Amino acid sequence: MTTDVMTENQATEAENRSRRTAGRRAMTPSTGNGMGGALPTGANQIVHAHVLSRGVADLQAKFAQVLDGGVIHRTVHAAYRELDRTARLKTYLPTLALNQAETRLRGIADRTAAAGTPEVKTVETPGGMTVAA
Repeated sequence: MTTDVMTENQATEAENRSRRTAGRRAMTPSTGNGMGGALPTGANQIVHAHVLSRGVADLQAKFAQVLDGGVIHRTVHAAYRELDRTARLKTYLPTLALNQAETRLRGIADRTAAAGTPEVKTVETPGGMTVAA
């Protein structure tokens, strides 16, 4: 037979436990997000846009002496669109697009420096890719 009487030590332990956990929130997924309690896993367009704009600013600072800001902006967004078409996992798209765009811009800057011309003319292909003309 069991009794529901707590000893003094058990009561003190229970009080201490409740004090330690007071103020802590339970880490449960929100059910109000429309996903039935699951956490969102898709691409966040707001974050992607912020990361891309920050990356464009960084690349413009890096290539300011050689390339026009519009060329850099178009190259980054073209790389993003190309990767977005075929990507199954979209979490790292901005980072991959910035890396791909930086590689392209470095090639354009190298060709520009070798030719000795300070200005680059670009053409956007039907596929959305920006290339140096």
